[in-house]
Amino acid sequence: MSLQSYFFLGRPLNSLLAGSAVAIGALAALSSPLTTTQLWYIIFGCITTGFISAYGYAINDIFDVEIDRINVPHRPIPSGSVSLTGAKWFSVITLSLGLFFAFLIDFVAILLALSGGILLYLYAAHFKRSGFPGNLIVALLAAIPFIFGGFVTASYSTLIYPASFAFLMNLGRELIKDIEDVYGDKLENVQSIALRYGVKPARNLAYIILFTLVLIIPFPILLRYYTSIPFFLAVILIIGSILYTVPLSFNHPEDIIIRNTTSTKRILKICMTIGVVGFMSEGFINLIRFTFN
Repeated sequence: MSLQSYFFLGRPLNSLLAGSAVAIGALAALSSPLTTTQLWYIIFGCITTGFISAYGYAINDIFDVEIDRINVPHRPIPSGSVSLTGAKWFSVITLSLGLFFAFLIDFVAILLALSGGILLYLYAAHFKRSGFPGNLIVALLAAIPFIFGGFVTASYSTLIYPASFAFLMNLGRELIKDIEDVYGDKLENVQSIALRYGVKPARNLAYIILFTLVLIIPFPILLRYYTSIPFFLAVILIIGSILYTVPLSFNHPEDIIIRNTTSTKRILKICMTIGVVGFMSEGFINLIRFTFN
């Protein structure tokens, strides 16, 4: 056992990216000059989210240890480089550190951090194979860091946009992933929409969610909350990319739809990246505008 093994148990890169979502959400929602207090709150928010994410990855690996011995035996717990007891202590410590840094912000931050921790536990322990309830939890967990960022800077009117983007994009993509995994999920008795009601109903629900995103995402531009050219280009690319996936999922038999989900899922992941870059650019432009004006 080594410190390096514990470090990798918390998926440091993924946890860092989750933490950065707080800064992106905070700066994108910024509506006034950034104060020193807000800057520290953003830093504490990023650290909080990073630790809570590390806790979530550890909890997930603890509950999946037997499956991981087969699928990913190189992971810290199944490989033996981290004991099950050690992983449990790691999860307790990272959760405690996350709550501590949230305590340095305010009561709302504690509630958000605690909610994230509870959802991560419930997902790993009970909802991973529950189908749509699990999809909802994953989508909500993706949105919480952006909500956190908006609350940190008290920019309540605009935090809804990055949070809605993260929620709807992840929920749509989770349903597409369920279609892709329909054969394996049948063996694992996963109660996904695709298995319970069929591939086409699952596809229809996924696209209702994605088309809702297409309708919502231009609103920050129309309401002039976001005015940067990079964000405008990001919106155009996201809408175009989602519409591009439509022929891959409609007017085909089920086996072709399932086969095409790999491409659809990849395109949606690119859309996520484009969206994050768009909100990030808006955040940096806000920061520059309020700093030098």
